[in-house]
Amino acid sequence: MVERDSGGVDRRSVLKTIGAGAVAATGTVATSGAAAADESGEHYHNPVGPIGFGDVTVIQDQSDDGDAYYAYGTETPKDIVPIARSEDLANWEYIAPALEEYPDWRDEEDAGVWAPDINYYDGRYHLYYSYSTWGSQDNPGIGLATADSPDGPFEDQGPVFRAEDLGMTNCIDGEFRVVDGTPYMVWGSWYGIHGVELTEGADDYVEETDFHLAGDMREGGMVIEENDYYYLFYSTGHCCDGYDSTYEVEVGRSESFTGPYYNQNGTDLRELNEHNSGVAVLSATDRFTGPGHNTAYQDENGDWWMFYHVEATAEREVRTMMVDRIQWDDDDWPVVACNGYPSASSPVPGSGEFDCESDAFESSVSEGTATATGTATADPTETPTATQTTTTSGTGDGMSVFGGVAALGTAAVGALGHGRDRDANGDSSD
Repeated sequence: MVERDSGGVDRRSVLKTIGAGAVAATGTVATSGAAAADESGEHYHNPVGPIGFGDVTVIQDQSDDGDAYYAYGTETPKDIVPIARSEDLANWEYIAPALEEYPDWRDEEDAGVWAPDINYYDGRYHLYYSYSTWGSQDNPGIGLATADSPDGPFEDQGPVFRAEDLGMTNCIDGEFRVVDGTPYMVWGSWYGIHGVELTEGADDYVEETDFHLAGDMREGGMVIEENDYYYLFYSTGHCCDGYDSTYEVEVGRSESFTGPYYNQNGTDLRELNEHNSGVAVLSATDRFTGPGHNTAYQDENGDWWMFYHVEATAEREVRTMMVDRIQWDDDDWPVVACNGYPSASSPVPGSGEFDCESDAFESSVSEGTATATGTATADPTETPTATQTTTTSGTGDGMSVFGGVAALGTAAVGALGHGRDRDANGDSSD
């Protein structure tokens, strides 16, 4: 594990400075806090917080007496993979970082740890993470850290694979799955979503087993099995740009895990190569900007819940964790939050039968207030500057974390390593 600096600026010091700026502007500690729930405990309010949990992944404690849930997010101004804990999937509190130091298998000063994926496999907690820099042309990869407990400490095990191993770039945004006893990794950002078989220990890849799942301008692939189908959810659009973000979640399904996957229009996902060109199941509103990079969790009642982040809220231009129910229409296609837009409030997971007409459910969109999405135009080979990291549009009063970066100069941009850096690839990051 390593500590790094960038141009004489200590990386973690810069990140903490950025976090302090966000605190000054919002009055909230960037990596702590809990969701606001009603006193009866029957419903919760989005966002469920804490701030900074982009690219969220969730698991329940697998010990015999464990009943708590744990969430992990992309690197924040304070932590390398922060961890939050909850008793009900709706009220979350920050507890600790999963990694105390940066993994030592790459030495670029501006490399960032992004998009974790938590799993319980072979008796241990496996936390997969992306390790990359701007443009992802410098042999990015997906690494593995393991622990005996969901709150760590996690010990780094090194890379599972890197771009040069598989002959393709942007090996980030990993999603671990076990299908019929065989472990796989789904990954990809900007240059398609792909999959590959892993070895029995799930710490290495099997040569010549990779397969193509979806086209370019897509990332953060996540697969669940339901209704005799495999559903591939992924994010598309412009992330990481605050109120200007056009991030949203689309979906396709297949009878086979390895595909091909088709969307509701019958389009093979491998043929989609433009942002926001598929069929969205979760889109922005004027209250919640850029919903994306989701995971899904099935509660004890068998109900599916989508965890994701928004790029900004009406009150604050910073990433925040959200959760909404996934239901299924008559043709077995997913419907998120009753109407495809983030909810403002919803029944607490596991609290009973979910009813879109109940007083506990409130959408964040009313007629005519949904936010239209556009097409991202970022160049993946472009070099980031402090100016690029500043968001100047929008209606919220909160300070953009990236605006704080601009104030600190280009050294801070390199130290952050996970803001608009990844956005040039269409990838999600905090």
